[in-house]
Amino acid sequence: MRMSLKALAAAALIIIFSAASSPALDKVPIAHSAMSASQAILYLTRDAGIFAKYGIDPQIVYIVGGPTNTAALISGSVDFNIFAGPSSVAANLSGADTAILMSFVNTLEHSVFAAPSIKKPADLKGKRMGIARPGSSDHYGAVTALRKWGLEPDKDVALISIGGPPDRYLALQSGRVDAALFQPPLTTKAQKAGFNRLVALVDLGLDYLGTSFATTRAVIDKKEELVRRVTKAFVEGIHYFKTNKQAGLKAIAKLMNTNDPEALEESYDAYAIKFMARVPYPTQKGIEAIIDDLAKTNPKAKGADPKRFVEPRFLKELEDSGFVAKLYGK
Repeated sequence: MRMSLKALAAAALIIIFSAASSPALDKVPIAHSAMSASQAILYLTRDAGIFAKYGIDPQIVYIVGGPTNTAALISGSVDFNIFAGPSSVAANLSGADTAILMSFVNTLEHSVFAAPSIKKPADLKGKRMGIARPGSSDHYGAVTALRKWGLEPDKDVALISIGGPPDRYLALQSGRVDAALFQPPLTTKAQKAGFNRLVALVDLGLDYLGTSFATTRAVIDKKEELVRRVTKAFVEGIHYFKTNKQAGLKAIAKLMNTNDPEALEESYDAYAIKFMARVPYPTQKGIEAIIDDLAKTNPKAKGADPKRFVEPRFLKELEDSGFVAKLYGK
């Protein structure tokens, strides 16, 4: 049946008015620092349409390493970033107005892997260990592990700046370094390739702010409602991650460019189940661990109040409102 001209005109008007009445999404630049399963939550929340649900169109930018991410945040090139906590704390100590809103991982989830010829930590003496760069979470993990083993970083073991996890894996594979730190799913890949896992840092019981979400006080002051919506989207994204395993596996596979079922299972179990809390508060002990480490080289860190580096009120608002309880049905 053909539509009359009058009916066609009416339909066109409905489409026009519907489009006009639909609010435009806010384009929000968000950077992240590593192609790691710990940061898959950003892409998962986007692809599930949760950001859009809260009026957000995330403009995702990949910038290797925490320090360069921090520079982008401070300059205003991005409004938010995902990286390890030390970069935000160090910048704050230097006068920047950075503030950590959430911490998706409150420990060090890296493992130290070494070449097959290195059977025990003592064998690392005189060798080279690959890290992302100074100030990164794996740098802190490397230093902590080496000192625990009685080895002095940069004296007994050279710490070589390589870049992100895939680059560190290639460096270990090619023999450019003798050891490196990896997170899931590269831990599974390294194990299968015959590299020796010397330690899983999580077994050391270290408190830390690993994968964290930060902004600046300026953004909070100028765009408070946006910060509130972004926080809400991530909390709902965490729920989706925990309750939609296939979507979680797919997001990790896409980001890490792997279809290895064992690696994906390990990653999902680590981040969706073990590490990521329903309400991802930055922990005071994690902040204190970072401050204590920075105080070794930065006098400004000594005696610093952990509260100055975080802004948990947006998470607290959500929790107090019953939003989280409603998500999980209790």
